Amino acid sequence: MKKYILLPLIGLVIACCSTKTSKTMANNSKKTKIESPCPEEGICSFEILQNKSMNVKTDGIDKVYYELEENPDKVVFLYKYQKKIADKTLQDAGYSEEIVFEMDKNYTDFSFSDKGIQSTKMLFGVFCYCKGKAGNYRVTKGNLVKKGPELQIDLPPIVDNQIITHIKINL
Repeated sequence: MKKYILLPLIGLVIACCSTKTSKTMANNSKKTKIESPCPEEGICSFEILQNKSMNVKTDGIDKVYYELEENPDKVVFLYKYQKKIADKTLQDAGYSEEIVFEMDKNYTDFSFSDKGIQSTKMLFGVFCYCKGKAGNYRVTKGNLVKKGPELQIDLPPIVDNQIITHIKINL
């Protein structure tokens, strides 16, 4: 009898597990939803950081990075993809990508393409143990469009084996 109960229970547990997840954060009591599929074996998240701005800097070896600062007139959008790690004991097994950009707090519909994207300070980040690839990159090609409640980001390849190229979010 125990075998008959155990078998459906195992099936139920397997059916409930997923290799892909997406997470969104609240934006002033409105819920955002990531419409584009999250890449295989990863976790995707999206946040709208109110009253924040990006201070984009360059370090001593010409690598780009940013710091978030308090600014009541700005808002920062942050999309992250993080690959799930099967073996948690491996310290250098992590891989993640992110897209971050800034807008005026009272943004409405907008459309930026190619070099115009830099007016939003958009950066594409890769974080891994992969020499020559890890770090932030200024985005100078692609499209960033918000029309109604829909936000869409399309990027060309910026680094080798880039995972994030198309994002669609319902704000």
